[in-house]
Amino acid sequence: MPHPAAPGVKVMGVPSRLFAQGFGLLLFLFIPLVLFLFVRHPEPIGASLAVGITVIIGHRRVARPWSARVRRAKCLWCNRMLGPGSPAADLELAAGTDRLAARCCAEHRAPAARFFTWLDRAKAPLRIGIFVPLLALLAALASATLGHGSTLPTTTALFQLIVGLTVNLGAWGYLGQKERSPLCVPFPVHNFFLLGVRNVLWVLRIVGIWWIWTGARGLIGG
Repeated sequence: MPHPAAPGVKVMGVPSRLFAQGFGLLLFLFIPLVLFLFVRHPEPIGASLAVGITVIIGHRRVARPWSARVRRAKCLWCNRMLGPGSPAADLELAAGTDRLAARCCAEHRAPAARFFTWLDRAKAPLRIGIFVPLLALLAALASATLGHGSTLPTTTALFQLIVGLTVNLGAWGYLGQKERSPLCVPFPVHNFFLLGVRNVLWVLRIVGIWWIWTGARGLIGG
């Protein structure tokens, strides 16, 4: 017979499919919303910039506790719900000073481990290729709100081109890697739980290729 919970202790049940997968999809959609606000920057540009930054902050505050609730209930790689009888394997991730215990389908632990091994090995170029263009774009957006927007089209095109190349490097580079412990995650780990790593990688590949094309076209046309 299960023991009753101690007074004042909140018992967290197994999350539902709607909460684990449906809410994860909803949280993921906030990411393309932010990118739309920064890349397309509809007028007024200052409002687009402010709303985008607000969404980033709010997303992190919601997604982190959500991922802590669901990470043992679904496969980190394919996003499938893992029932009590599902063959599963544990995957320990090091995110800063935190140690997170995730789960995968038994056959999906290996690709997930290879991906996080690659992510840690390539963290320097990946960080540079994402955050430097992002900071440049944010600076150009801030400058445009003050009436100095002449460099914004070029900066936006460069952002798309460089980030498109970078995310494709991140999405394909794990192939052929061998697992190396510990599995350190140099980016916000909660984002990988939203759709599952495999699905996120396909989004990055497709959007990345599109951004390479549109970024290069914007630079050539500019």
